[in-house]
Amino acid sequence: MKKLFYISVLLFVAVASVGYFGFQTADGADFAATAFNDIDVKEAPYIQSTYNCEQEVVETRLFGIFDIGEKEARPVVEHSVLLGGTPLGIDLKVDGLMVTAKSGVITNDGTASPMDNADVTFGDILYSVNGKKVDSAEAIAEMLEGSDGAADLVFYRGALKKAYSVQAVRDMLSGKYKLGLMLQDSVAGIGTLTFIDPETGRFGCLGHAISGPDGTPVRSVYGTVYPAYITGAVKGKIGKAGELEGSFSTKDKPIGVLDKNSIYGNFGYYTGDMSDMQEIKVSPKEAITPGKAQIFSTVIGNEPELYDIEIIKVNEQDSPSDKSMVIRITDKELIEKTGGIVQGMSGSPIIRDGKLVGAVTHVFTSDPTKGFGIFVDWMLMQ
Repeated sequence: MKKLFYISVLLFVAVASVGYFGFQTADGADFAATAFNDIDVKEAPYIQSTYNCEQEVVETRLFGIFDIGEKEARPVVEHSVLLGGTPLGIDLKVDGLMVTAKSGVITNDGTASPMDNADVTFGDILYSVNGKKVDSAEAIAEMLEGSDGAADLVFYRGALKKAYSVQAVRDMLSGKYKLGLMLQDSVAGIGTLTFIDPETGRFGCLGHAISGPDGTPVRSVYGTVYPAYITGAVKGKIGKAGELEGSFSTKDKPIGVLDKNSIYGNFGYYTGDMSDMQEIKVSPKEAITPGKAQIFSTVIGNEPELYDIEIIKVNEQDSPSDKSMVIRITDKELIEKTGGIVQGMSGSPIIRDGKLVGAVTHVFTSDPTKGFGIFVDWMLMQ
């Protein structure tokens, strides 16, 4: 019987950034998703800057290989999209291998730690060994065997490149050279679908990046998206963000592929059933004003519901930012269920006057009924 794996992974969350990751097994896995860390997000100052709104045509390639035509990178005019609100299970393939911890290696002479003197920490990406790109622990073992354990290593911490030369040691039990690093090849978690373009199938979710501990987007190759199910919620309270709890399985049929992990969300092409999805008009950012609104979000099961909120501040933005609006939850039912905005709601559509205006991105841990939203304009440009 195939062994069943249950592993804690991050919810792609309504906080500023997160750095906790799940594991991908070779034959697929079931993920029981929870969130781990809370970051106090302060209200953003008034934002005003300049952005060149002239049309720019950008060639787009899926995974950098398959030409899928051209798209216009410019602020969008009002049009219609398919409304999201459903939970997504996301498995993001890292561009290299992600460090989760340093560890000692048990040798015939005792415990050794080859990486002790290297500034390498949780969330860093091991990109290459002895000049060759790495994508698995097995590949590293082969490279080290061929060099008698001598290793020239290249790591990335966000955009910062770091290089180290170390001597690996032989593990007493396996007989293989080891660096003393715990590594993984993917990041897994749950987020919320914001919209799908019915003409192209391109979709956006989360409203912010899947980030490492330093807050920069995780270096990734591509992502695979699966249907997810929310089983409950841990209520938020002052000083500690709440979280949705849910699960998904990589053994299910994928419903999308991701090709972009940016500070404005995750983006790709939807391959699931869109026949029953609701069409909604998009409101340009210039038309968005404070006032009563709603979010479309899933806090139990996989069917989203409308919850009342208020847009209490709209920042004037001429260049993309993930903190476009300040919102407050006013819906008594949602506050009773979750305490307000919780981790896992990121990407939940924000609707005002019957139009899609943005998505939930962050929660204030100083007041879990408040948080940030991003203009949908910025997401549609991706």
